[in-house]
Amino acid sequence: MIRLTTENTQNAIKRCKQLKPRVKYIKDRLFVVYSANNSNVYHVNFDVSNGEKLGQCECKASERGLVCYHLVAGATANIYRQGINKAQKH
Repeated sequence: MIRLTTENTQNAIKRCKQLKPRVKYIKDRLFVVYSANNSNVYHVNFDVSNGEKLGQCECKASERGLVCYHLVAGATANIYRQGINKAQKH
């Protein structure tokens, strides 16, 4: 899994805003992201360990340890879902 930080996500955030990929929720912290460029589909998942936010994608960029726009798209959906879960608990 890749540690997600403000610094290493900046370029992927810009790319994600440009391409606007579709994201589908599968289950807790697991999402499918549809490539904006072709028919590829990527599973992305997230975790928090020792306060660090971690993410993993199946694409080639992520396999090389880079934060891809698929991770950013999935992370955005994950943050939204986690917010809903917190709101429902209160």
